[in-house]
Amino acid sequence: MTYGDRADGAPTKADGAFLELRNQILLGTLEPGSRVDYAQLSASLRVSITPLREALRRLEADHLVIRSAHRDVVIAPLTREEASDLVAVRQELDLLAARLAATEMTRDELAAARKLVAGQDEAEALRYLRDAGLPVAVGGLSSVNRAFHRMVYCGSHNQVLIQYRDAISTRTERYVIVARRIHMVPQETFRLMHEKLLAALEARDPETAADLMRAHYRELDLNFAEVIFGQAQESETPGQ
Repeated sequence: MTYGDRADGAPTKADGAFLELRNQILLGTLEPGSRVDYAQLSASLRVSITPLREALRRLEADHLVIRSAHRDVVIAPLTREEASDLVAVRQELDLLAARLAATEMTRDELAAARKLVAGQDEAEALRYLRDAGLPVAVGGLSSVNRAFHRMVYCGSHNQVLIQYRDAISTRTERYVIVARRIHMVPQETFRLMHEKLLAALEARDPETAADLMRAHYRELDLNFAEVIFGQAQESETPGQ
């Protein structure tokens, strides 16, 4: 087993099962919409049913599995509706974070973000994300990108905003992983966009920072709903 974001020290069996299952769900190893086979998973994870059930309860709280009316547990499907809702919420939170960070981010926080963007150190970014308790899928997304954006919204110093953005992180990541498999974006492209956004934050320019964050979505295909499912067709007007 390879735990996606295993903490230092040996986790409990329930912790280990949770981390491994979450990693498999994020990467699509456990197929969206498939029914959970308790006996098979118990054997593959080498844990008894009790810690497996505890892991599944935690995954249900993260909206990664759902319990049907017949009490079957199913890997949450990927849907256009959920993807569109997540994009809409995430974009508004990111725009707000950029505006606030432009006025609230401290010199030390800006220096840390500048160091990350300049060094592109995946190992350091991974440590930052793990220390923040965020899910990290082995073989998933660039840790530098995720760490930089978390630094931005942490720089807002708005705890409610930070909590809401972190809360949708897991649900968002599985869609972004699928989208990046469909449309890869060179890491250098991300770095250049981050340089521009960081310059606006250092200049204490909220509107430019928000415009650049908006450009992130437009130029880097961050609208993963459209990347995965295609552009939604407008409903025809009755009578046409």
